[in-house]
Amino acid sequence: MTTIDNGQAAVAGPADDGRAYGRQPGTWDDELVRVEAGTPAGELLRRYWHPFARSEEATTRPAEVRLLGEDLVLYRDGSGKPGLLEPRCCHRGTTLYFGRVEDTGIRCPYHGWLFDADGQCLDQPCEPDRGRNKASYRQPWYPVEEYNGLLFTYMGPADKQPVFPRYDIFEDLDDEVEEIVIIDHFAFGGPVEAPCNWFQTHENAMDPYHVFILHNAISGPQFDPRLEIWPAIDWQRHPWGVTATQDRKLPDGTTLHRITEVRVPTMRVIPTPTLAYLGKTNNLSWAVPIDATTTKVYAMVRKPKNQPAQGLPVYGGDKTWFELTDEEHQLYPGDYETQVGQGPITLHSDERLSSSDRGVSMVRRQFKEQVRIVAEGGDPIGVSFDPADAVVSVIAGNYIVDDHTDLSTIP
Repeated sequence: MTTIDNGQAAVAGPADDGRAYGRQPGTWDDELVRVEAGTPAGELLRRYWHPFARSEEATTRPAEVRLLGEDLVLYRDGSGKPGLLEPRCCHRGTTLYFGRVEDTGIRCPYHGWLFDADGQCLDQPCEPDRGRNKASYRQPWYPVEEYNGLLFTYMGPADKQPVFPRYDIFEDLDDEVEEIVIIDHFAFGGPVEAPCNWFQTHENAMDPYHVFILHNAISGPQFDPRLEIWPAIDWQRHPWGVTATQDRKLPDGTTLHRITEVRVPTMRVIPTPTLAYLGKTNNLSWAVPIDATTTKVYAMVRKPKNQPAQGLPVYGGDKTWFELTDEEHQLYPGDYETQVGQGPITLHSDERLSSSDRGVSMVRRQFKEQVRIVAEGGDPIGVSFDPADAVVSVIAGNYIVDDHTDLSTIP
């Protein structure tokens, strides 16, 4: 109970019983959620390669793209090269979205200036000699890499562009019997985009406890029954990110050793919760910031050609996310509902983190450390400038351990 001194006698004030009246508005942590150029977090994000579209989305018809709060135009020229340019033409400012794609680039619909994928002006049909000084004009552009059916771009300073990373789980593919597929619906079962900040999705990968509540007790079992067994859980920090390890004693006497990982800045490596693939994971994904309040998830999956990719979760027994009624969405919430349900940008000042949130705290702390390193002129973790380091080895997976297992082969 508090007291109030009115200059006369001390009188008892009302006790704080937790009701909402008088609470200060919550705030978010800018170092975690901002994605725009010039913001500390946005500058960190711009030091990495990001997926932004499927390969088939780059065609001779220009497409609008939004990434890290920037609006861009994507196209593929007649030679097959993808280009990613700012939409506003450097001549008179109209959008290249209405441009015409040719063999060597995209032509502005207004006065016909032609730009290649590197932004170089190749033709100015209204100028003498079709542009005597055209080499002095440049349309703002970003580099593009194509990898396993996804397009990636680097949006940072040219002198800090890292080598484009590849991943060991996709190397040595047997094209006769295997394939790599791209899945771009939210969390293997929701809409293509989610109206919330990307970090709300990203940090969820280091929250193994929600599996027992959200994906089992609340919405009914959505994963393999072995994941319903309560595990021993721990988290580990690495030079590239954070892992969560979960060890479950199975009825047959073996142990399910499950590892999930997040890598700075946006990658999550979550082995299939259906346990359809044992050993090292066959997939990885990115929580891509479209802007500060919109997220798109891309997953890259290696699988046998005669098998489907990881199936969509079912809710209420036999329905997918899109088949649920509004009432059923309330009865059987999933990752989409709980992450979007935090609001467009979660209010960190209102949170009350506990011991089960240690992995989330570790991810946030490491990310903010990298934000400050870049702000001070340094290079963040997880980038390399040496082509010899282009292949990245992941460790996530579902590993079955028994008395005969060579433990040196288990991360």
